[in-house]
Amino acid sequence: MRRHVTRLGMAMLMLVPLGSCAPGGDAAAPSAGEDAAASLAEAVMGSITVEGLERHARAIVQYERPSGGPGENAAIDSIVASLRADGVPVEVHTFDTYASDPVSASVRVPAAGLTLPAITMAYSGSASSLRAPLVDVGGLADLPDLEVGTGELLALEGGSAMDGERAGLPDVRGSIAVVEGQPRNVPTAVLALLGAEGVIFINPEERLNDLIVTSTWGTPSLRNYSRLLDIPSVQVTKSGGDQLRSLLAAGPVTAEIDAEVWTGRKTLRLAVARIEGPTPDAPYVLLGGHIDGWYHAGTDEGASNAAMVELAKAFHAERERLRRGLVVAWWPGHSNARYAGSTWFADHYFEELRDRAVAYLNIDGVGQIDAVRLSSTATASMHSLARRVVREAVGQEELPGSTPGRNSDQSFNGVGVPLLQFNHARSAEDGGYWWWHTPDDTYDKIDFDVLSADAGLYARAIAHLTADPVLPIDMVAEVEALGALIERRSQQAGGRFDLSEASGRQRALLERVRGLAASLSGHDGPDLDRAMLAVLRPIYRVMYDPIDPFHPDPGFSVGLLPGLAPVTILAEEDPSSDRYLFAETTLVRERNRLLEALDLALLEAERLQGRLGS
Repeated sequence: MRRHVTRLGMAMLMLVPLGSCAPGGDAAAPSAGEDAAASLAEAVMGSITVEGLERHARAIVQYERPSGGPGENAAIDSIVASLRADGVPVEVHTFDTYASDPVSASVRVPAAGLTLPAITMAYSGSASSLRAPLVDVGGLADLPDLEVGTGELLALEGGSAMDGERAGLPDVRGSIAVVEGQPRNVPTAVLALLGAEGVIFINPEERLNDLIVTSTWGTPSLRNYSRLLDIPSVQVTKSGGDQLRSLLAAGPVTAEIDAEVWTGRKTLRLAVARIEGPTPDAPYVLLGGHIDGWYHAGTDEGASNAAMVELAKAFHAERERLRRGLVVAWWPGHSNARYAGSTWFADHYFEELRDRAVAYLNIDGVGQIDAVRLSSTATASMHSLARRVVREAVGQEELPGSTPGRNSDQSFNGVGVPLLQFNHARSAEDGGYWWWHTPDDTYDKIDFDVLSADAGLYARAIAHLTADPVLPIDMVAEVEALGALIERRSQQAGGRFDLSEASGRQRALLERVRGLAASLSGHDGPDLDRAMLAVLRPIYRVMYDPIDPFHPDPGFSVGLLPGLAPVTILAEEDPSSDRYLFAETTLVRERNRLLEALDLALLEAERLQGRLGS
């Protein structure tokens, strides 16, 4: 019965015509551009079949696919052969990166005769019979993440000392810290800086999820390789953690950790399909998803990879209809090389992306059995497109949305490319996405009716982005979001930092882009696309990137408008302290960066206004 309901619900996604309104609503007559996008989307969705998705997914998911391994390479070969058989142009890049493969781990308490099943993490340190007393530091929420959240990014860059006593933590020097929660990079780094010899993470559930404990992004550089950790980090199940805590309740406990991790250089391969627009240098949409995964990786993400193959073939077949091209990339190095593939592409195609990419659509984790909750992750300028697509597909007026974090191959913040990702998840009542990053993520976790519907969402979004005369990105929404962030950071400062000049320039920019938005109708062409992105690019770089456009930001988030995160230090710190002075100095420089971004955006908006003749 559950399967029947799922099929019926997903069939509705595919049956509602593009451009229709919600049930009972009044539909406005579609424009010629909307007709073109609607026709393109229907043709693409008509070419994507459940049988094709099943065939591609089975060819990919049959392999275990740690990045750089034979399984990943076999899956890439399968994808490339299938694309070329249908005439889709595809190139395969080869490059070296710095990867990490967990091998084995165990946790023992010799005095109690206890040995617990455990796994270690990518980029963890290795250890042989590391013996030390256990210290329970509580859960992840008890760790001093605020040392990073307040903007002290360099604490993880250069290995600065941290003050555990001020954070209210027990002394972990020379100990093995026990933490409740799945492994994360910031807590691991914090405990290492506080002097812990090792870390045991207790999974909140009765399972073990493979994860990563470095905050580097892509291949490390001379600027950030010091953030690579050598502290052994292992994970035990909830019941294993309960046993450790039970022993600790009775008195001091000495434990032993074994952890074997291989970390070093690997050669990866990146497959990229290119469906050109009207000219070889036309703007394009970038669709990306990772090809590697833990174990057989059915939904994370063999299912998404299969959808990408079908979408590439279908849009290639309709390429004569495109105003803008489509580039589809199967990223290697997502899981055990920390987004190395998308980072390599951003590094080596930076100018092309800056000049031609109009949007990045990331696809990850779609096609799950019993998926019921639709949402989106997007830059503010893309939320309206996400809502429009879901409204067209199922008549759902509201779509929960979130802003980009530091995950999911979101490697293009520095380039300044708008982001959109659709999420279709199970409910918590059904166990959620419990098999994620475990050996249980197998082929049977894919529902191909759900996957077909999810591919349809991406088909509709890509159709609008490649066929609408005016690029469907909302400049006004992005500038409004920036204004709200400036106001929020000002409030967080508690009156101790002046952002009034930035607020004034943001209001001037908002007035200008509102006028532009009203003038765009009737204009089109690649120069307009580039001009719209040129207005938004400086804004993206300050809203989403805490450092600079050319070096990937760390793999942890300090919120939007990250350069101004240290305002919270001013609100809480004694103005006579060194820390206050350091934070104030940082903020003055970051305010300069924000003001320059606003000036650049205003300049580009004026240029665009001149082109429109308004």
